[in-house]
Amino acid sequence: MNLWWVFVTVGILLMAMEVITPGFIIMWFGLATIVAAIPVYFGASTSVVLITFAVTLLILTVFVRRIFTNRLTSKRGVNTNAASLIGQQAVVIEPIDPLKATGKVRVRKEVWSATAKGTETLAVDQIVTVKALDGVKLLVAKE
Repeated sequence: MNLWWVFVTVGILLMAMEVITPGFIIMWFGLATIVAAIPVYFGASTSVVLITFAVTLLILTVFVRRIFTNRLTSKRGVNTNAASLIGQQAVVIEPIDPLKATGKVRVRKEVWSATAKGTETLAVDQIVTVKALDGVKLLVAKE
């Protein structure tokens, strides 16, 4: 059996292992192993194979990994739960009085306690926009 097939097989196995591990690390070892199979195929010395592997791994982990992780991760993050309500429209279902800190709004079929941004009282059935979270209350303002 030719030794270069062993390198290719090990490289494919390492790349397959990336599926069960996070972080884009093992995949680069697999690709470097497959690239190192090229000098093995042509009968190069062990030192040439090791240098090929090391240089390829260095290039892949330092430069290519950075490009992949930057493209796959979001700069602004993903809003989840209550934070995803910011910017959404809501309907006042109980008058909002900022001085008494009372009032409720309906956002996406959910009822939330709300307070108004400013000192103006907001009436029932008024359309407002969620501006921020204030503890467990939504901070809203007229459109």
